[in-house]
Amino acid sequence: MDSVGEQELIIGRRREGRWLDGTPGQEQPNFAADPHGRATPLDSHVRLAGPERRNLPPLVRRSYRYDKGDGDSGLIFSCFQRDLVQGFETVQRRLEGESLSMYVLTTSGGYFFVPPPGDGWAEAFLRS
Repeated sequence: MDSVGEQELIIGRRREGRWLDGTPGQEQPNFAADPHGRATPLDSHVRLAGPERRNLPPLVRRSYRYDKGDGDSGLIFSCFQRDLVQGFETVQRRLEGESLSMYVLTTSGGYFFVPPPGDGWAEAFLRS
């Protein structure tokens, strides 16, 4: 098992939420001030998932931890976007081969269509 320090370098954040450059967790890290990855490694998950913090992929994402006991614990990841290729799939391509992948086991997943409020979506959907 990797030490806590090694785990934090792989993810790119401290366990308590603070960024490796010292920025509080609720603020955005300044990757531009660390172009060589001395504070936050260039191959860390957070840098690969969103390398340019001012030009993030067009998606909204959130993860939720769970622990049911008896070793049944994990993470549920959810994201919303208008375009799968520009959003989720672009990020997934950047994450291929990252250090974190040897610790992650995806057991299920899916894409779901969530229509916007109102009736205009049906006509737009049928036209495409």
